[in-house]
Amino acid sequence: MSTSDFSKITVGVIGLGLMGGSFAKRFKEIGNRVIGINRTKSAEEEALRMGIIDSADPKDLKECRIVVSCTPEKATKAFLEENLSLLARDAILTDIAGVKDGFADIAESLILPTQDFISGHPMCGREGAGLSQASADIFKGANYIVIPRKSNRKENVALIEEMIRALGCAHAPAVTAHEHDEIIAYTSDLPHAAAAALMNSASYRKDTNRFTGGSFRDETRVADINEELWTSLFLSNRENVLTEIERFEAALETLRRAIEEKNEDSIRTFLSEAGRRRREWDSHGSSEYGSRERIVQD
Repeated sequence: MSTSDFSKITVGVIGLGLMGGSFAKRFKEIGNRVIGINRTKSAEEEALRMGIIDSADPKDLKECRIVVSCTPEKATKAFLEENLSLLARDAILTDIAGVKDGFADIAESLILPTQDFISGHPMCGREGAGLSQASADIFKGANYIVIPRKSNRKENVALIEEMIRALGCAHAPAVTAHEHDEIIAYTSDLPHAAAAALMNSASYRKDTNRFTGGSFRDETRVADINEELWTSLFLSNRENVLTEIERFEAALETLRRAIEEKNEDSIRTFLSEAGRRRREWDSHGSSEYGSRERIVQD
């Protein structure tokens, strides 16, 4: 299916905050008809004024082949419990929650046998929160993790992958829910925790911005954080996050000890290995979208 073919599909977006608004904006760019639903009507009204959704009437969800839930797990569960009868009998449901282990079982227990729940996680975003921060561009070149299960129909997984391609994402690795939560603790949770800790250091001064270069700005960018969302994410993925913080502390301790002992060889080795891994990461990032391994399992 080409992007032009995908544009013929009506899609639903549940939750019109930063990510939901970004989905809606990008879907409208593609040419999709978009049904947008939000808990607060003011966000729905604003999205209608912006022209990024065509309808905010829950009854129109019947038209949607794909429904993307951009809300926390509890809100997604509540939505399915309260609105399942409004969805098409063959609807494909997906979410973007940052922690996956166990939720697909809950969602699958709520939906009809003719419907499908295929979890996903777009690895993109920006500082701040809310519809005003939404941008269609955040998907371009991004990674979008897919968490398929054996119970998912292959043609539905393929359609979610086509959605990801149409959004403009570069890679769509497929992993299990358990693998997702372990990996994300390192690649997402830890960087947000480290950025917050760097800003909360006792060394922070009101005029710190007068003494910074690109490295400090880059490393603290995500410290402008949605505290409610990230408190929930850290606690939902608690064991994996604690493991990654401990590993990060161990790596810092290795460097601290080498500096304390004035061990030039150890410092060079530490920095050289970091550089080698970063170059290796860059080289892997150049692979084509379609070359990723597809893993479909529980």
